[in-house]
Amino acid sequence: MEAMRLMDEYQVDPTPSAYSVWYTYAAGQNPALTTRINDRLGEGQPFDETFIHELDELVNAPQIALTNSTTSASDQLTGKMDSVLEIIATASGDTNMFGKSMQGVSAALSSEISAADLGRVVDTVVAATKQMEKRSRALEERLTQSKQEVEELRTNLAQARNEAMTDQLTGISNRKAFDEVLLTQVTAAAQNGEPLCLAMADIDFFKKFNDTFGHQAGDQVLRLVGRCLDGNVKGQDTPARYGGEEFAMILPNTVVDDAVKLANHIRETIQSRELVKKSTGENLGKVTMSFGITQFVLGDTPQTMIERADKALYRAKEEGRNRVIKSDGDSAEEERISA
Repeated sequence: MEAMRLMDEYQVDPTPSAYSVWYTYAAGQNPALTTRINDRLGEGQPFDETFIHELDELVNAPQIALTNSTTSASDQLTGKMDSVLEIIATASGDTNMFGKSMQGVSAALSSEISAADLGRVVDTVVAATKQMEKRSRALEERLTQSKQEVEELRTNLAQARNEAMTDQLTGISNRKAFDEVLLTQVTAAAQNGEPLCLAMADIDFFKKFNDTFGHQAGDQVLRLVGRCLDGNVKGQDTPARYGGEEFAMILPNTVVDDAVKLANHIRETIQSRELVKKSTGENLGKVTMSFGITQFVLGDTPQTMIERADKALYRAKEEGRNRVIKSDGDSAEEERISA
């Protein structure tokens, strides 16, 4: 694997932390980590244990921040809901008090009463009613404010969850979101019998492109692919960055021939783009992509679908790249789709 190759190249001890660092670097998933390692390489400094520990903290920092953000929003929402329940309890208490006041008035009116006492009863009713009206207005204002705050907190919670499920570089779903959606769609396909396709895709010769033009240009290509995937799928489809230069598309209610057409359209779109380095105006040429596609068959799990799609993708690479190869889903045979 690329991470192991890099660790060997830069003479890094193969610890779990080091593997996590170099896997993330190879995947291009953490811009801050990438910059730190590239700077270190430029300085010619060794990757000792202390520096690997610093890098490991960079690896975990984005997920910790997102988790904290989600937890904070959730805690605030829970606290606000407790406040709303407290307001409702207060309103209930006020209503009970008003009811008891009116019961006293009713008892007084049911017996013989003098004109003076009647006046006092009327004063009691008026005072209790005014107090209840005042309390009701105050509670209504508090409930209105709490409703607005709850809606804001719900929005913040949804935003935090969305950020936790989004690849920060490309803006499409990340690996975590991909895993969740694929499991959901495989379960649904098994239950309702609707078609489901999975496409795995890889940018051809991406490492060579990165080494030649630099990581910023590589990031530019990754963003281009993300836009092309996102701009060509349907609303129910899920384009995702699977890791590094590998992407995926989860395509519910899609038969394999339609998935192939979509993949070829995206492949041709990316191939047609003339790339220019934004910082210098340098022409970077073109990049191509290879695709492997499979369709759900009864008994599939997310892992079996990924394995078949990856196998088809590997064949696409072996046979010249810049092409789409589909697996028929229930045998080892694949059909070649010409580039």
